Amino acid sequence: MTGKFQNKLPEWRGSLERALLPILIFAPSVTVLCWVAAWIFRDEFVFKAVLIGLGCFAIVLGAVACLLVLLKRIDRE
Repeated sequence: MTGKFQNKLPEWRGSLERALLPILIFAPSVTVLCWVAAWIFRDEFVFKAVLIGLGCFAIVLGAVACLLVLLKRIDRE
């Protein structure tokens, strides 16, 4: 039984990395772009506030998506 589990472990890690990679690339890049744009438009308060909020929302969305992927993977095993 341990032999079967050990054979599935690298496959499981590979699929988990493939599922998390777009999330881990998308969230920080959008956050950085929004915050840089907020800094560029720092004189316009409303526009700056919206961009800062979108940057924070991308971080929260990325964290929630990572947690959901991890929970779905754990529930299947």
